[in-house]
Order: sequence, then structure tokens, then C-alpha cells
Amino acid sequence: MSEFTYKAVDQKNKQVKGTCQARNLQEAEGEIRQMGLYPVQVSKKVEKKGFGFSKKIKKRDLLSFTIQLQLMLSAGLPILKAFSNIAAQERNPKFRSVIVDISKRIEGTGSLGESISAYPQIFPPFYVGSIRAGEQGGHLNDILEELVKSIEKQEELESSLKQAMIYPILIMVVMSGVAGFYAFYLMPKMMALVKELGAPLPFLTRAIMASTGMVRAFWIPIILFFLVSGIGLFIYSKTENGKYTMSFMKLRFPLFGPVVQKTVLAKFSHYLSLLLKTGFGLLPSLELLKGTIGNQSIIRAVETMQERITRGESLSESMKGLPFPPFMVSMVALGEENGMVDKQLLKVNEYFEKDIQRATKRVLSLLEPLILIGFGAFAALILLSTFMPLYKAMGSIQ
Repeated sequence: MSEFTYKAVDQKNKQVKGTCQARNLQEAEGEIRQMGLYPVQVSKKVEKKGFGFSKKIKKRDLLSFTIQLQLMLSAGLPILKAFSNIAAQERNPKFRSVIVDISKRIEGTGSLGESISAYPQIFPPFYVGSIRAGEQGGHLNDILEELVKSIEKQEELESSLKQAMIYPILIMVVMSGVAGFYAFYLMPKMMALVKELGAPLPFLTRAIMASTGMVRAFWIPIILFFLVSGIGLFIYSKTENGKYTMSFMKLRFPLFGPVVQKTVLAKFSHYLSLLLKTGFGLLPSLELLKGTIGNQSIIRAVETMQERITRGESLSESMKGLPFPPFMVSMVALGEENGMVDKQLLKVNEYFEKDIQRATKRVLSLLEPLILIGFGAFAALILLSTFMPLYKAMGSIQ
């Protein structure tokens, strides 16, 4: 007998967590159903032996693994042989160890879904759920192909957003360095020369020198203040209220808020479409989404949807009044009418992905001139306060 941990939902759609004893995954799921619960995630309890490195395994590693597994299984290779080949070719030694361990688990359980569920930090809930649905439905290879497309799309989207932010951040770093050099190094030396010449310093120059002097005098307390504030904010962000507040602020942040919201909704529509397509029920799919979306504000909206659906509302009705745009609700309602909710959600996802690209370009077209104007004005102020008294001092000598 082995010990299994599980996440399930009861008849009132409340999440339940616990453990049970069973000989295999199927028996564990049966016992959970006998308790009047619907199993969402069931996995064999793992003893910690030194695999605490999953955080360093990147999404591109998961993508490469999924592509290779799909290709080998479609070619007719047995799953254990496929895992052996993938492990031999894997360059990341940490991920290679995980693959080898999963292969051993498959030998014992015969289930890929159960085996990968031991590593939830590598294989997200929607991934594990899709694999299990594929195994139960006998179309694992098709599911793997869909997962490849899913991960590729998310990887491309995240990569394009990161690349778009490189230039503005580079501008801010360079201009901050130049401004700091003038304010904290060049300006004090030049003002010392002006004082030696006996010329008076204008108010602007005195104000800037007083500010920079205060920073130099109290730099340790200032660093400590920001350090303590950062630690406090980090601890607060790990609480339930903190997670929700930070997520809500991300959605409302000027310029970037709409882009963040569209990115989260793109994930929501894409993953829900994939789970429904693989044969998952609506409520279990929404439960798996809560561990995948990554934004507490939208997660609470999903919980509200689950409560409404349990009361008898449709998916589109449950989305009303929540942070879902009207067109998205209308598309889902249309899908419910013709029985193609997953396809309508896929169309919504495609729209959001294109809109994210457009919105990102709009934000950057506004952000870049704002950065240049802001830092340019600051640099001009420092230069003016530096060279104006120097020019007057040289004029008084002549």
C-alpha cells in the first residue's frame, strides 16, 4: 500500500485536500469518489531525497521534453524506451535526473500522468490533467501534440514581451548611470572649483548639492530602508491578501495593466480550451486552471464562476460581472449554443495574443519618449545647475 495525496471538490464545489492509502492511482481515485468527492489531482506521496532543483528547470526544457516524447510515441516507440532516449540526450543534468526518476515511476505505476504529478513545479496542473485525460481516452499522442502547441505559444508570447522591454530598460539604466555620474561625482568637483573662485552658488545648484549630499551622508540608512521595505513587501505578497492586492495592482497599473490583464486572459482561454478539448469536465477544468493562471485576482474570479456554475448557471452566465470583457462572454455564449465552447475559446485566445502584440507596441511607443523626456529633463537640470555657476565664475575672473 502506498500513500497518495489528493485535491478534490465536494458536492458544494469546495476544494478538499487530503491523503489516502491505496495500491495504485486507480484505487486511490476510487476511494476518493467513495467519499463523495471528485478527484482533481491525485499523486503518490514523494519522500524528499534531493530533487529540490525543479525551480531551475525552465519552460524551454519542458517544451523540448514534450516535443521529443510526442515524436517518439508517434513513431511507435515504447514509452520507457522513449524516456531512456530523452534522458540520454538531455543536456540539463537536473532535468535528466527527473526524467530518469519519472521513468522508474512509470515502471511501477504504468501511468505517465501519475508519475509526472510527483513534480508539480515542473509539470503544471493543466499539463498533468491533459496527460491523464489522454491516457484514459487512449489518445495520448494527440494530447502531447496539443501540449507542444500550447507551450510553444506561451513561450513565444512571453519571449516577445521580454524582448520588447529590453530597450526601455536599457535606456533607463544608461541614463540613470549618466545622471548619477554628473550629480554625485562631476558636480561636487566642479562646485568646489566655483567656491574657490569665490562665486556665489544659485539656489538650484545649492538644492541639488544638498540633496546629493544628504544621499551620500545617509546612504546606509537609505539602503536599509529600501531593503527592509522590499523584504516586508515580499513577505506580504506571500499572504492571501497580499497575493490578491499585488495581482489586482498589476491589472490596474498605468500603461502595463491592460497588457497584463490580456496576457492572463489569453492563458485562461487557451488552457480552458485545451482542457475541455481533452475531455475534462467544466468544473474540474476550472479547478486545474486555478493552479496555472498565476494571478490571484483572476483566480478569485474563477472561484466565483465555480460557485455560480454549481448553482446551475452556464459558463457564459458565470463570467458576467467579472474581469472578462463582454466580447469574450458573447463568444463563450455562442460556443455554448453550437456545442463548440473549446473552439470559441481558442478564437478568443488568438484574438488576445494579437491584441497583446498591438498593446505592447502602443505602450512602448508611449513609454520610450516619456523616458527620454523625463531623464533628459533631469540631466539638463543637473548640467544647468553645474555649468551655470561655473560660467559665471569664469566670467567674473575675466
